[in-house]
Amino acid sequence: MSRAWITFLAAFAVALLLGVFYTLIHSKTSSPIVSTYLTNSNLRVLKSSNDTNTADSVVEINTKEINWKEIPRLPSPPKGEFHDKWIVLTTINSPTADVKKLAGIKGWKVVVVGDTKTPADWSHPNCIFLSVEKQKSLGYGIHDLLPYKSYARKNIGYLYAIQRGAKIIYETDDENSPTSGEITFHQQETGDFLVYKTDSVVINPYEHFGQSTIWPRGYPLEHIADPPSHRFVKCPGVDTAIQQGVVNGDPDVDAIFRLTRKDQGVDLKVEFDADAPPVVLPPYSMAPFNSQNTLFLNKALWGMLLPITVAFRVCDIWRGYWAQRLLWDVGSQLSFFPPNAVQFRNAHNYLDDLIDEKMLYHDAGRFVEFLVKWKSDKKDFFSRVLDLSIAMVQEGFWEAKDATLTEAWLTDLIRVGYEMPAIPTEPKPCLRHTEGGETLLFFKEKPSSYLRAGKELKYILEQKTGSAFFYREKRG
Repeated sequence: MSRAWITFLAAFAVALLLGVFYTLIHSKTSSPIVSTYLTNSNLRVLKSSNDTNTADSVVEINTKEINWKEIPRLPSPPKGEFHDKWIVLTTINSPTADVKKLAGIKGWKVVVVGDTKTPADWSHPNCIFLSVEKQKSLGYGIHDLLPYKSYARKNIGYLYAIQRGAKIIYETDDENSPTSGEITFHQQETGDFLVYKTDSVVINPYEHFGQSTIWPRGYPLEHIADPPSHRFVKCPGVDTAIQQGVVNGDPDVDAIFRLTRKDQGVDLKVEFDADAPPVVLPPYSMAPFNSQNTLFLNKALWGMLLPITVAFRVCDIWRGYWAQRLLWDVGSQLSFFPPNAVQFRNAHNYLDDLIDEKMLYHDAGRFVEFLVKWKSDKKDFFSRVLDLSIAMVQEGFWEAKDATLTEAWLTDLIRVGYEMPAIPTEPKPCLRHTEGGETLLFFKEKPSSYLRAGKELKYILEQKTGSAFFYREKRG
């Protein structure tokens, strides 16, 4: 064989190998459609592996229903581990001053969920520390779905408390603590409350508590300039299984507020009006609520699930909107309470927060509109929860992994002995049972933070009241 012929064959072989290599690389970067299945085959997501836009995915919902009654239970923990009231938080720090305060509150047990950065020897009296290794041993189906270095690992703590008899869970962070040293709120699922009378799809609760120029993180930006709601009705026996308290000091606002409303290097020290009464949001009106000073009662413990496919600065807000919509299906509503905690916020890069919050700015308004219109004809509540979670994948509000996580979460709830809430056959909105007609309530405006004010808080709006709330009742 001639040298020229050998050279040709060698060149051809090299070209052939390069072609095969290119084909393999190309097929990997533009792979055929792959499938992800929920364990019960109730959801199938068809998605190109290089496509990050969940809204373009194809989601197929089969007709198969889950029989929640057939799910086997986990062994019951020892009786000595049971308790009615739990505080759940996660941390990567050694016990902070706020955690120590929480651990000292009489009548409450604290469970602290660790992560890979949490000190392995974390310990404090009246605190149960769930290390990474301990979390693996609990047998929860959600465990393998939760990433490390994620706020969503807090979900393990919720299940741990529920499995040990929790009837009330207070959730917070390691930089928050109750102002009075006690966890207040109503701590009962029904009570007599003032309920907003409004047609607005979103309500800014900060206005009611004297900060009408501040909005909570996750509030749809297109509604910031909406006029405040002053009309209320007095309602007996209101069911409110999720209760959020506003926080003094450095409250939960978005990066846009922090970048435009306070001077560089100045900590927020905002105060809300402690004299303002608690208020309840009616069905078809929403407000964002977070995971920093929130009480969940038994009927709403299913609603604590934190998603994993949205950013850290989005996950608890998206959870709040999701849970708020489903709360209506069990005849309950969200309430807001006057300031009962204080936060001294750890240092943040506000531009990084702005990027992390991008989904809030772009999609919060669309998300609220979707939730207000969403309906399900599923006969049991957990099937409706899963139904909404799947619909949120279809609409691009989170990814398929969160629908999978939702099913695993609901399954785990059954396994740890949680009783699924019933769907009322005849919902009776509290607005049909009012006392004394309509009430006009004007909040007491409090000083707020503004650029070039330094540490000084300033009054901007005209005061409509002297030293307390002003009521004017309109009968009929």
